[in-house]
Amino acid sequence: MEFLLWFTEREGAPPAEASGFAEMGKLARELASQGKLLRGAPLGPVSDGALIRVRGGKAVVSDGPFAESKEVVGGFWIVDVASREEAIAIARRSPHARYGTVEVHPVAQRLTYTDTGEGTPFLFVFRMEPGLTDPDGAKLREMIDFGEPLARQGTLVETAPLAPDPPPARIEVRGGKALVTDGPFAEAKEAVGGYGVLRVASRAAAVELAKRYPHARWGPVEVREILFFDPV
Repeated sequence: MEFLLWFTEREGAPPAEASGFAEMGKLARELASQGKLLRGAPLGPVSDGALIRVRGGKAVVSDGPFAESKEVVGGFWIVDVASREEAIAIARRSPHARYGTVEVHPVAQRLTYTDTGEGTPFLFVFRMEPGLTDPDGAKLREMIDFGEPLARQGTLVETAPLAPDPPPARIEVRGGKALVTDGPFAEAKEAVGGYGVLRVASRAAAVELAKRYPHARWGPVEVREILFFDPV
């Protein structure tokens, strides 16, 4: 089973200590050597990000930081493990859980394509506004159809919708004690519905591409630069 581990922290929180980054790297290498880490990356500062919505055919672009977001995403992992319990166990071991929050989300269907290595990598976060549904799968099919030519061009590297079942979980470790909260999360106004990893020439090109994404008509698309990929 594949899971997205989402590393979040409070807006304005003090930066993690250097030792925490070293521990994260060590755990990433351990998981990679076991074949469990499929993708991982830290993200650039949220102040360099953008949030894109399309309403009535008009694109609205908000530069980061985002006033409506109390938490910001600092990075992500995709892990392939035997169960939800194992994914949560990895989240509990993560140094990030000691000062931030690790969300564990099941991945429905991860589509991967050839990574040419050309261009700057960006993470597109497809956020879901309350009440958004896709009962017949039409929205998912439109997203897949939109992504296929991008994959052929070498722009789309990876994309996946998240699954509603098993439920997501939030993990925090405080004072050596782990607190695990099962989703859905009442405090989250815009849940994460899926993600994409894309390579483009610049931030401006990423924002323009996000405006074209079908999801921008249904919910916000958060655009964040990927600093580097963890070796896997």
